[in-house]
Amino acid sequence: MKTPTPPSKGISRFIPGLALFRGVSPVLLRTELVVAVTVFAVLVPSAMAYGELAGVDPVAGLYVALGAMVMYALFGTSMQVVMGPEATSAIITAAAVAPLAGGDPARYAALAAMTAILVGIVSLLAGVAKLGFITDFLSKPILVGYIVGATLIVIGSQLGKMFGISLESDKFFQQVFELISRLDETHLLTFIIGVICMAALFIMRRVNRALPGSLIVVVGAILVSFFFDLEAKGVKVVGPVTPGLPHFSIPVVSIQDIITLLPAAIALTVLIYADEILTARVFANRHGQKVNANQEFIALGFANIGAGFLSGFPAALSASRTAVSDQMGGKTQWVGLIAAALTIIFLLFFTPLLAPLPTVALGAIIIVASIGLIDIPAFRFLRKVRVFEFWLAIVTLWGVLVVGIIAGILVAVILSLVNVIYHISRPHDALLDDIDASGGTIYRGVTDKETAVTEPGLIVYRFDAPLVFANAAFFTERLEELVANAGTGLKCVILDAEAISDFDSTAAEALENLDAELERLGVDLWIARANAPLRDLLKVTGLTARIGEENIYPSVRAAVSAYHAR
Repeated sequence: MKTPTPPSKGISRFIPGLALFRGVSPVLLRTELVVAVTVFAVLVPSAMAYGELAGVDPVAGLYVALGAMVMYALFGTSMQVVMGPEATSAIITAAAVAPLAGGDPARYAALAAMTAILVGIVSLLAGVAKLGFITDFLSKPILVGYIVGATLIVIGSQLGKMFGISLESDKFFQQVFELISRLDETHLLTFIIGVICMAALFIMRRVNRALPGSLIVVVGAILVSFFFDLEAKGVKVVGPVTPGLPHFSIPVVSIQDIITLLPAAIALTVLIYADEILTARVFANRHGQKVNANQEFIALGFANIGAGFLSGFPAALSASRTAVSDQMGGKTQWVGLIAAALTIIFLLFFTPLLAPLPTVALGAIIIVASIGLIDIPAFRFLRKVRVFEFWLAIVTLWGVLVVGIIAGILVAVILSLVNVIYHISRPHDALLDDIDASGGTIYRGVTDKETAVTEPGLIVYRFDAPLVFANAAFFTERLEELVANAGTGLKCVILDAEAISDFDSTAAEALENLDAELERLGVDLWIARANAPLRDLLKVTGLTARIGEENIYPSVRAAVSAYHAR
């Protein structure tokens, strides 16, 4: 079945989801209905678990799913992505909102909803400004370290539920130490239920990943709780869940609250977008589709604004529900729209069924889902590729655990940028040596012998980066060192400029000073393999006239041949 392709003209250019209604057919709707029922079955328990993780009423997780799925279906460009509540958005929301709420549940809910709206506004502005490139600052080591750090924080936040203890600490290590010190307070029945739920989830995952393990555990826990009255035995349950649909409202918070929440909203926007766009591209490539990076920012914006106005919290991509949709054969965003309709039906008529659900079951669902995100092989891969990246991931991980998610990521981004700047300022370079090949003499970096010159009287030097202010001093120092080691017989330096795609005024001045110094020593400076933009810059800066246009050659071989002829 061919996937409808959103048209690019008219209003559909701004609301790609309108194409869904043009390409709809009874056959498509029947297929998508089956997929949507499965997605919904996974959604309900996980959404409520993440609602509790965010520190709001568990049912708020369903409000997030409702707003996010509908808005993304209308504005998104991926056919497979399913939006809604997720652990990342929930835990960062809790970290940002809890210090401001002062223990007031109503204020807490308003602040969480405003965080979602702020994420939406930042996303919309980023989409309008076409800032899709900002996720390039989140390198793989940062993402790997962040995911594991955030996952451990999520697991730590659920440890109290598993043992039936209300932990007072809100930091990972403090939570672990507090739990250990209070193990004698463990509510045994709660702990047993939690272990059984986790074991059931692991077993079902191993037997058949297509099984809706979360739904099965929730239904089983509700039935056991109802028939054996677990609440009376000291097991904490969800309790009465407000029936009906959420009210459309603007959260009442102060301007100072908005200013305080803004850094967390910006951090959330970057993280949510990075996760969403990477996943969307994976599925798009798999199905021969395309996603519009800037339109995805717009879609995330409206999804979060929708979640905020429905008294939710920030929405993100759901990797598990997206994978379920794809595995079940979901082809369009009709899956999200139908799942949203099922959510409405559930909120209107079936919320009383959730009252006896033990909260430890939700904790078990979150822990098992989180364990699946801990990717140890990724650390091994980073260590194999580059040790610095491995340690950058470790620093990010510890930073997230020790100083918090947002501050930890900020530290890691700064370290990553410092690393980038270091490599820009110290790029790879080489003294070239000539070797005989079947096609004639070729030049490569010296690897098999120690030498100060390419051949008597000649240095051929390659600089493998744009020549800019950050590395101009390094460039000058390296050439001066080669010239000093070459001895008094040096006659010519040929700069292989193939990789020098650009240079700035600082670099131009450095090159001019170098040429003057070489001229004082009686050494010529020639340039080989300069591309057209570089040749234009050489002319503009006056370096062509200084070096001599006849001394700028199309290849290293041509320059060396000219040297021999002279």
